[in-house]
Amino acid sequence: MGLNVMGAGFLPKVRFPLAEHLCTLLEPSEEAAAVLVPGMSASDFILTLARQGLVIDAIRYLAVGLPRREAVWWACACRRRFLTDPLPAAEEAAWAAAEGWVYEPTEPRRRAAFAPAEALKHQTAGAYAALGVFWSGGSLAPPEVSIVIPPADSLTGSAVAASVILCCVPGAAKTISARHEAAFQIGCDIANGGSGQVESVAR
Repeated sequence: MGLNVMGAGFLPKVRFPLAEHLCTLLEPSEEAAAVLVPGMSASDFILTLARQGLVIDAIRYLAVGLPRREAVWWACACRRRFLTDPLPAAEEAAWAAAEGWVYEPTEPRRRAAFAPAEALKHQTAGAYAALGVFWSGGSLAPPEVSIVIPPADSLTGSAVAASVILCCVPGAAKTISARHEAAFQIGCDIANGGSGQVESVAR
């Protein structure tokens, strides 16, 4: 059974008008490709994926479709909702870097997000959230290097999707699908201009 997202018929924060634009950034799975209709809007594509039970695909495309700052905030909102137990110091540092950039999206904060992600070997929810910040703009080259290496447009969204999905892992295995659906609802709230503080969320 697919996710009921009938009340979210439009996601105004999604930065692409058409589904085909999203699919040029992120190649669809076979199941997601089957949902595509010529001229389909990006919002309809994302919501249809969720309605048809392809919630992981919907998370991935919503993360790529959101503006980078809102995408990283989605990861932070999922962390606050699902990762309620105390975290290791290194993980807390990564989340602090991600959230700090959301509140103050400066180039120094973007640069500073790389170190905590690297310390976690790019493997945890917090590491991916911090990577989403580092990949949000500027150059990927070291600051002392004159060459500019801009990040690909899909990098922040791909990192955020990984972070959101990893945030859903703790908890009972039998309810992980409900957590995925709840995380997607948080993202939809943000895509509609909300804060992501959705209360009807499974654990």
